Amino acid sequence: MKVSGANIDELTQKAELEFHDEATTRLAEMNRLLDEIAAKGADDDNAPALLEHAHNLRITGGSFGFPAVALVAQRLEGYLNDSGDWTDKTQRDVQDFCDALGHLLERKSQPDDDEIAHLVRGLPSLVSRTFSPGDVEIRNVEILLVTPARAVAKILSKQIMACGYRVNSVHDPIEGLTTALRLRPDMVITSQVMKGLTGVDLIRALKAVAVTEKIPCAVLTSQELDSADFSRLPQGSPVLRSGSNFADDFAKVVTQLGLG
Repeated sequence: MKVSGANIDELTQKAELEFHDEATTRLAEMNRLLDEIAAKGADDDNAPALLEHAHNLRITGGSFGFPAVALVAQRLEGYLNDSGDWTDKTQRDVQDFCDALGHLLERKSQPDDDEIAHLVRGLPSLVSRTFSPGDVEIRNVEILLVTPARAVAKILSKQIMACGYRVNSVHDPIEGLTTALRLRPDMVITSQVMKGLTGVDLIRALKAVAVTEKIPCAVLTSQELDSADFSRLPQGSPVLRSGSNFADDFAKVVTQLGLG
């Protein structure tokens, strides 16, 4: 049987409708779980179930033509992974995420990249949940952290948030590239050692695209700073040392970039 363009269009439309139906069902279950938490408190089942739904929507949303849903779900997944104890603020924030997902699923057409960036920047952030304005100056600065090591991402995110910045962590360089293209963060920090692309490769790719070429990028490494690996770094892209040196290097770089 020959597959025509019309057949492909029909299959694509069918897949999108099936995803939409499944996502709507998942969202309804997420809202039910939130109602249950509001009534009885979070337990060992309902909070992890919310995380599972967010993870599924992140994985499948982009594959079926709903990139905005995938990005909102990705932010929710990161929020739930790192939020710790469930509080009233957590309840309100997660409800805001679910409301944003519901709005996207109700739309007849998906938002363009500019609208997606505006929408995602307006979502709740762990920096505002973790710190009060009296503790730290909370800045409207979005930093994309790309590192395959989840434990490292968690440690660095806390250090960055302690300076008042919003952090979005992804663990795959290709996902980091697509996220940067859609969300246009104020800065990208990427590990040098990753599968598929190195940090230098990722920065060079971002600098080669018009919408991201002016975004400041820094590479994170435990290597010596004069390593030949960094000879291909675009001019002006700093190298940040990992470990105990990170906080000092990060503070210097954001000050130089005018983000501090």
